[in-house]
Amino acid sequence: MSKKMGFYVFVIFLFVGFFSCALPYPIFQKNSNITTGDQYDINNYNEIEVNIEEPEAEKITVSNLNWFDIVNSLFPTYTKTRVIDIYTGKTYYVYRNGGHNHADVEPIDSNNTNIFHSLYNYEYSWVRRPVWVEINPGLWVAGSINGYPHGKSYISGNNMDGHTCIHFLLSKTHGTKRVDEAHQSCVDYAFTHGNDINNLLEN
Repeated sequence: MSKKMGFYVFVIFLFVGFFSCALPYPIFQKNSNITTGDQYDINNYNEIEVNIEEPEAEKITVSNLNWFDIVNSLFPTYTKTRVIDIYTGKTYYVYRNGGHNHADVEPIDSNNTNIFHSLYNYEYSWVRRPVWVEINPGLWVAGSINGYPHGKSYISGNNMDGHTCIHFLLSKTHGTKRVDEAHQSCVDYAFTHGNDINNLLEN
């Protein structure tokens, strides 16, 4: 190859290299399928915000279950359970130590006794209060308590002399063996306000 021919080849390669770098697409590209809108999306891919919605937490429901038909068997003696006072939102734990017409319970220790007594301003009282009772993990049932320890005590060292009661739907008192209207009113209140437990447990 002559020097002159080599010079022309060099010039041709120089021009081809220049235009291939200067132009964004090949000179002879035909029928591109990428539209202006597509190119905009490609150029802005990293700026697109991807929203991934997290699934909502499953809502807790409060049941209104008959004491004699269901709750008595699901909440056996010597079972530890969680109780939430609806008016204050305070939580305490109790053991069921007996009871036939309703559940006889005691706070599991002195700390839980203190929480329980605080619901009644540290005074003994037969006044009924609505509560939610977790008789099984995740199974919440509407209930009613009183604040007057009485009868036999089964737990030592919990600073409570005696036990208290938790009533449920259609449970009865031990003395009169009748359905107590005041307790049933609190049970109904606990059931109708059952949705409030979700706000309480989320906080």
